Amino acid sequence: MVGLFVALFMPINIHTLFSLFFPIKSIMEVVKKEVILLTLLCFSLRDVLVDGKRKITAMDKEDAVEKKLKLLNKPAVKTIQSEDGDIIDCVDVYKQPAFDHPLLRNHTITLRPSEEPFTKAANADSNSSANLAWQVWRKSGSCPEGTIPILRIEKRHLLNTNSLETYGRKPRHGVTKHEIHLPNKTILIGVEDLNEVSVLVGAGYSYLGIQARINTWNPRVEASDEFSSAQIWLRNGPFRNFDSVEAGWIVYPDLYNDTATRFFIYWAAGANTGCFNLLCSGFVQIDPSIALGARIDPISQEWGDQYIIELTIWKDLKDDDKWWVAYGRTTFGYWPASIFRGLTKVGTVALFGGIVYSPRMKQQLPHTRTAMGSGRFAFDHWGQAAFIGQPRIMDYSKTFKYPDPGQTFSTHTDCYSGENYAEVQFTEPRFYFGGPGRNMYCK
Repeated sequence: MVGLFVALFMPINIHTLFSLFFPIKSIMEVVKKEVILLTLLCFSLRDVLVDGKRKITAMDKEDAVEKKLKLLNKPAVKTIQSEDGDIIDCVDVYKQPAFDHPLLRNHTITLRPSEEPFTKAANADSNSSANLAWQVWRKSGSCPEGTIPILRIEKRHLLNTNSLETYGRKPRHGVTKHEIHLPNKTILIGVEDLNEVSVLVGAGYSYLGIQARINTWNPRVEASDEFSSAQIWLRNGPFRNFDSVEAGWIVYPDLYNDTATRFFIYWAAGANTGCFNLLCSGFVQIDPSIALGARIDPISQEWGDQYIIELTIWKDLKDDDKWWVAYGRTTFGYWPASIFRGLTKVGTVALFGGIVYSPRMKQQLPHTRTAMGSGRFAFDHWGQAAFIGQPRIMDYSKTFKYPDPGQTFSTHTDCYSGENYAEVQFTEPRFYFGGPGRNMYCK
């Protein structure tokens, strides 16, 4: 009896009890497996969730890139492999990206403007030896009539972009108001906070067109997420949320995956809409000889041969719902006015000159070493500094004329400068612009 009492009421060792039903070895193996599974699950959740939100994995990005490529690259009738490495797809004019725009689904293409308001034809800038530069891909072939050449976007172009959604759009992080003092008035223009500019400004009137001859160079760009451009552009709308149509040349490694000088157009309808070239829907191309985003050749050399691209943007008064664009004497397409808000009728600001963009501009020191123009300051003039020749605006007179009144403006003259200068007395000045970026005075 005593033995039974002790057996019933004495404290029982937990290991002894478990061993009656489960072998200790098998229990430890099960626990070990559970710990491993829980650890793997935690790591999986860490990779999928960040701050409660789903993290984009490498596989997700690959899938998104493939979808973006299918959207950007339309089926080609013919493909041209350019000697510079670019691939040009000749795409049916009626299957181009423009028709992806919701306002252009039923758009009927206009194949030519009612008139082309070009100034007297010339192959060189007056009073100079500057010749017209063209596009490298043209040496390797041509697109047939009824097609347009589109620079193929490859996977390598998209894998390094910060955002597929905004790929092809200029970054905009706020706009600062600047006063431009003209002879008879003071006007306000907005400059994006991460930009430095050096420009000739025409403002205060209704502009129906802009034209210029832009000296071609290949400036140094310090970081892949920076760019340097030389261009003409028209604006309208609030200075913080303006519409813009632009054309020129640019060096932009993040966009093109190289440091070549390339022809570009750009449009913006407010802060969050628009893009370079055909990287979104909006621009309607009609000509088979101009490839947007293609390399420009030749490039000017210091104290050597000087080259230009001649560009024109204008509104067709007989069919005023389009902003047409021409490269040289080749009218190659238009922006329908319906995609804009401020630029539906006229531009109110005309600008000629250069831009340097850096995401670190005015945010941290030191200043970028990305150059503008040739990398030389404006006062170095012909053969060294970049220039805009024969800057013109068009008003309701339907003729191109010098922007008078006009005013030069630079955001940071120690980094990049601008100057109107005529080598020959009593002749029209050229607008010289540019600079090296960071130097002993620009810090």
